[in-house]
Amino acid sequence: MWCRGRTLWAMRRSAFLLGLLACAVACVPAAPPPPATPTPPASAGLEPVKIIHVPSILFAPLYVAMARDYFRQQGIDVQLDRAAAGQDAMPMLANGQIDALVGGFAAATFNAVGRGLDLRIVASMGRQPAQGYPSALMVRSDLLQSGAVSQMADLRGRKVALSGGVGATGSYWMATKLRAAGLSLKDIEVVNMGFPDMVAAFKTKAIDAAFPSAPATTQIRNDGTADYFGGLTAPGASAVGVTFSGAFLKNRPQVARRVLAALIQGARDIQGDGYFAPENLQAYATYTDTPLETLKSMDPYTFDPDLGLDTQTLQDMQQVFIAEGVEQAQAPFPASAYTDPSVLQDALQVLAATR
Repeated sequence: MWCRGRTLWAMRRSAFLLGLLACAVACVPAAPPPPATPTPPASAGLEPVKIIHVPSILFAPLYVAMARDYFRQQGIDVQLDRAAAGQDAMPMLANGQIDALVGGFAAATFNAVGRGLDLRIVASMGRQPAQGYPSALMVRSDLLQSGAVSQMADLRGRKVALSGGVGATGSYWMATKLRAAGLSLKDIEVVNMGFPDMVAAFKTKAIDAAFPSAPATTQIRNDGTADYFGGLTAPGASAVGVTFSGAFLKNRPQVARRVLAALIQGARDIQGDGYFAPENLQAYATYTDTPLETLKSMDPYTFDPDLGLDTQTLQDMQQVFIAEGVEQAQAPFPASAYTDPSVLQDALQVLAATR
């Protein structure tokens, strides 16, 4: 009996202890769940757009739009890459590997049109100013001082450095200088040379003249190795701009016009004194690797606040390139074959609706 009572007591005691243990376990706070995988700052909901640019102050609106997040405000995630020259990226644009090219126009642009490749110029970028020399024909100082070069005709047979060679944007500007003296690019020895190399080549007298753009113009003049020659270059004209692939325009027209709307915002921010605003200068420096002090001292380009097309210059470029034998067409293509001004009009409407 006693033994049975002890057994019953022991069983009840064990049950009581198990209950206490279960309560203790239940009262212990649960281990926190593993931390969630951090969400990358991204682009959820943003439309990816691939843009190639040629690093140059000529494309300042692009850099301001990037720095001020105008693309993201338009719902766009820009994937920005570089090219040495606009013509280098033309094949990628034509076959749809990239959506947009921000660079200079060249014979390659018009030859692509002639081959039936689908692309459209939709906006301009930097324009030649009415004062100052951000892009300029420059001649070695010793040739100017000695009188060996005193007029345009004196450049006949001389070595002239042009970025991209014959058929590139700089060669067009050089041709406009030469034709005033009845000369063409065939009358000079064209040396294909990048802008930084022009700075060094003037120092070693490896070239007689060149057509650099800013900031190389400022650096060369500060070195005293060459000076401006032949006056201003076509004030108000633009031979650079924005080209969209045909696939981008057809498949994502709404995105294309929002890209252009962001670029127009950037252009409007750099009108007048806005060009030298500290935050804008920093944007140029970031995307072109140009020192801030150089940017502050160089002559600025001008920009149409709506980035309007300069079809007159584009048509003249074709005349030059055909005459030089680098554009394969027999006659210039009409602007309607390679431009689409409707994208610009749609972009302006996008901006008006968001203000």
